[in-house]
Amino acid sequence: MTKVAIVGVGQTKYEDIERKRKQAYYDMVFEATRKALDDAGIDKGDVDTVVEAAYDLIDGRTISNMYLCTAAAGYLKDESRVAEDGTFALAYAYMRVASGEFDVAVVAAHGNREGPMELVSNYIFDPFFYRPVASNYLAGLAMQATRYMAKYEVAEEDAAQVVVKNRGNGVNNPYAHLQSKVSVEDVVNSKIISWPLRELELPPKSTGACALVIAEENMAVRITDTPIWIDGISWSVDTYHVGSKELAELAQVSTAAQRAYKMAGIDDPVRQLDLAEVHDATAFHELMEYEALGFCGKGEGARLVKEGVTAMSGELPVNPSGGALCADPYPATGLVRVAEAVLQLRGEADKRQVSEAETALVQGLSIASGAAAQTSCIVILRR
Repeated sequence: MTKVAIVGVGQTKYEDIERKRKQAYYDMVFEATRKALDDAGIDKGDVDTVVEAAYDLIDGRTISNMYLCTAAAGYLKDESRVAEDGTFALAYAYMRVASGEFDVAVVAAHGNREGPMELVSNYIFDPFFYRPVASNYLAGLAMQATRYMAKYEVAEEDAAQVVVKNRGNGVNNPYAHLQSKVSVEDVVNSKIISWPLRELELPPKSTGACALVIAEENMAVRITDTPIWIDGISWSVDTYHVGSKELAELAQVSTAAQRAYKMAGIDDPVRQLDLAEVHDATAFHELMEYEALGFCGKGEGARLVKEGVTAMSGELPVNPSGGALCADPYPATGLVRVAEAVLQLRGEADKRQVSEAETALVQGLSIASGAAAQTSCIVILRR
């Protein structure tokens, strides 16, 4: 397979969904795609294929990508879509380009919610046992957080420290939906949404769009002097049945990470990675992801935060962008993590820049299309 690099990045500002209802989601995708093409210095005529991440049930219309195709430079071109997190759209486009079938691809994703995610996500559950008791994505995440707290004796304050860290980082991100600091007291005193998850431990309901341009090796070095190479990529899907897995551990994240590490030649992630952008679906899930990604042992995620390992000045900064806790345009959330990692590796992250960043990990998580964080995708990027 040919090597593949990210050569262009475009993002809109991520904002409150209800305050941005006047702008159609495909207009946001057009804005992000135009920025990505301009960033790469190419035009839509140079694009061979387009892959979007979109979810019909969230967009409130069937085959919602028919509105996205032309907005993402896909007019009269090969085009496809995944109903998953944006990192899966990147994986799909990566395979298309790496196969040699296409040279340049646009990957686009947006955040849009025409109805409540709690109701929409109820439809992915088993119709006989889980759906009638109002199971939804939030209840699944709450069950995982509860099990994690009980199994490893994790305190509410431990998760609150994650929120403090990420919200502090988000202050320096001009694209972030939330750009204000919070304290541990603010977090633990915020309203309970689904025990043990509190309002400030959950991402905001954001809208906006993100787009990337990727290219095969020969084309990439012609397009840009700073290609960011996809050195490792993998994904994993856990069991659909909530009662058939250990909820305190993200097995699918571990499986995908080990495959991506092997592909990229990484055996000591804390030492070999310069930063990580992970999908903090809840503050507890960021701690769980540290463990699944091999940054520490099981039940030790809180220690990394307490010791400052994952802070901006730490050994392995995690979510210097502020993460999903500062902006969550699902299902674009994972693609935003990729875009932020690319900016870091190009040295273009401004006030949120990690010093001398050369290698980054990105972790995406599909929320509404799977039960209890069922699927995950890992991407290793190098300058």
